[in-house]
Amino acid sequence: MNIAKLKFPLIALAGALLFTGCDLRITNMTPENVPENPSGYYDILVSIEPTGSDVIADSIKPYIVIDGQTYPMEASTRGPHIYKYEYRLPADRREARYYFQIDYELEKNQVTTRRQEITDVQNFRLTDRYTLSLDVERAPAGSRVGVVGRGFSPEDRIVIGGEDAETVFHSSNSLEFFVPSLPYGRDYNVELVDNEGSMNAGTLRIDPGTIRVDPERVSFTTGDRTTLVFRIPTEAPPGGLYIDVTTDIPESIVMPEVIIPGGSRSVNIPVEGGRAGTGSLFIQKEGYEEVRVPVSVSGR
Repeated sequence: MNIAKLKFPLIALAGALLFTGCDLRITNMTPENVPENPSGYYDILVSIEPTGSDVIADSIKPYIVIDGQTYPMEASTRGPHIYKYEYRLPADRREARYYFQIDYELEKNQVTTRRQEITDVQNFRLTDRYTLSLDVERAPAGSRVGVVGRGFSPEDRIVIGGEDAETVFHSSNSLEFFVPSLPYGRDYNVELVDNEGSMNAGTLRIDPGTIRVDPERVSFTTGDRTTLVFRIPTEAPPGGLYIDVTTDIPESIVMPEVIIPGGSRSVNIPVEGGRAGTGSLFIQKEGYEEVRVPVSVSGR
């Protein structure tokens, strides 16, 4: 699990840029909602990038002002231009307010000038509800995908690509959802939603699902009956999986609608031969590859 993939909303100030039109681009990289940890230490991160050639890069000295005290920040190993301060939140508090102060120098026409930028006041607060990760990054429609985090409840539901997914609550740290039937070959945002709002749980790429039909070709006589078996590689969601079946010889084939029951991987469907004809069954479901079953019905 890559902790760097924690999903929380960044502080929204002018598109996360604290300053525009100056010599530095200053971006607060600290989430406003921070998962509580046992040690009580929290990294406050800021990205500081020069926007003009006059800035002396080595002169940039960032500070954080928090609890009325000013502390120097150090370069972070998370990437270039990123600085951090390791803050220990007092045990009796669950939030903090802070701002950044950046001292730097400009050199123009061989003249050096000192500058200072001070950001707006920022906030972070501890939360006991958050998502850490999805257990996979891609899956076909119908698959079960796990979500790991903290503070889950039975009222939680997963929304992917704007569509509600069948969600199964396991514990306050774990739940699962069934990947809904959405167009495959795309990346979708996954959100954890409750009555209070939503939070980002990650990104999932939906791959094409597969439906197998056995037999793969049907030949029978008017009035005869046979059975088609529809199979999927994973269990159908609790409400069942409806599969759209059409044909170009509707007078030759008599069959009920196809629904794989929830928790099952297959269903047996009786098929009766009608008027003589030759054509196909077309098995379609959003998120799944289309299947074609050739059909031949001969007269008596």
